[in-house]
Amino acid sequence: MKLTTEQYAQLLKPLNASRIAQRSQSGISLSYLEAWDVKAHLIRIFGFGGWSADVLSADLMFEDKDEKGRWNVGYKVIMRLRINADNDCLGDITYTEAAVGSATLPQRGEAHDMAVKTAESDALKRAAINLGTQFGLSLYDNGNRNDVVKATLVPPLDWEDVTEPAEAKPDVARQEVLAEWVSVASVSDDREELKAIWESANEVGCLDSPIVSGDAGATLRHIILDRLEVIDGEPREELRNP
Repeated sequence: MKLTTEQYAQLLKPLNASRIAQRSQSGISLSYLEAWDVKAHLIRIFGFGGWSADVLSADLMFEDKDEKGRWNVGYKVIMRLRINADNDCLGDITYTEAAVGSATLPQRGEAHDMAVKTAESDALKRAAINLGTQFGLSLYDNGNRNDVVKATLVPPLDWEDVTEPAEAKPDVARQEVLAEWVSVASVSDDREELKAIWESANEVGCLDSPIVSGDAGATLRHIILDRLEVIDGEPREELRNP
């Protein structure tokens, strides 16, 4: 399957902080993506009908009743995530992962249903991280939101249009990525999010690209530094010039 330039650009963005959920496990705070969010993002990037998730097997691992009369049920699910090819000459992309889900509920049927759904959700999320940071891969790096892939050796054939300096060759996809970074950075109060945008923009040469703004000569660098000065209450003049 060949990704479009827009899809490739989206997959290499830092992870939006608003998509990240938190939970505590054994006294440790863990960052993760919800299954519904993963599905929503698959639709956003690959479109309705552009992907599918097939349960290859669902095996009962255990079932017992505790002293309170509740059913403890566990299932192992093997799931295949498929990204559909855009033409007959290129094959689909598939990722296969397994997960075990469990549930403890008073009703036997509900316990089975919840255990299967939990296993399916976890297997889907594990398969989706093969698509990179936008699907939670970076979170395995101590909750990091920065893109951890950066680039691939097999990008879209026209990806050079995005990575070239904007002054040399403007590109629609590049401008869309820059516009989203500007939109997020302009209102962000999160230092880590601003740092992630700064690093990603610097990687692809967008940090000092001119943006469409009422402020002539405004760049993403200036917007991020303005926000950091608001957050910290300290000027950062030394970083304002490239």
